[in-house]
Amino acid sequence: MQTVALSVAIVCLLAGAVYGGLMFDRPCPTNVPVKQYFEVDSYLGKWYEMQRYESEFEENFDCVQVRYTLNEDDSVQVSNSAYNLFNGSSINALGRAVLSFPDEEVVQGKLNVSFFGAPNDLSNYWVLDTDYETFSVVWNCQPRGEEQSEESFWVLSRTPTLPADTDVLFRIHYIMRRYIDRSLVRFTSQLDERYVVNVKVVFGFWIGF
Repeated sequence: MQTVALSVAIVCLLAGAVYGGLMFDRPCPTNVPVKQYFEVDSYLGKWYEMQRYESEFEENFDCVQVRYTLNEDDSVQVSNSAYNLFNGSSINALGRAVLSFPDEEVVQGKLNVSFFGAPNDLSNYWVLDTDYETFSVVWNCQPRGEEQSEESFWVLSRTPTLPADTDVLFRIHYIMRRYIDRSLVRFTSQLDERYVVNVKVVFGFWIGF
């Protein structure tokens, strides 16, 4: 358990931001629309991860939850927790988020998220769609050379299961059909009885999206 946590910590300290997604042999897609008139205050609170692209930082982890709270300087504290159903380890990671372009006339759902005091200057958390009350779809793509990219993807819910609302499901699937390789999506278990609520705090990292 200690070895797993320490390995994650070392890798994450080197990364300091939202890396470790899936590699694609293509440039980052362009013209991917994000949520317009994004409301930070409405986005605060607790979210449960429902689906994701697997990454080295989240590998084999379930019960992934994230809580956003407002800091005194109007930045957002990000607190991620997760539980490994294979070996019983659990971790919690703290980070900071700010709007990527706060001075635009129409505020977009683009944020910079960083951990461990790393520079908070990379737009790496894009909210493609959310209704703030039930679901959120988050995506990130970073170029890795001229013809490769590294992508992350998460579906979040305010509850441990996605609502059965047809409008919500349509909005999620619409984005996935257009921008996501659904064959690579991994579903996150939120209802396993082995999950412990009081997670151990260590310096790990990912975005729970």
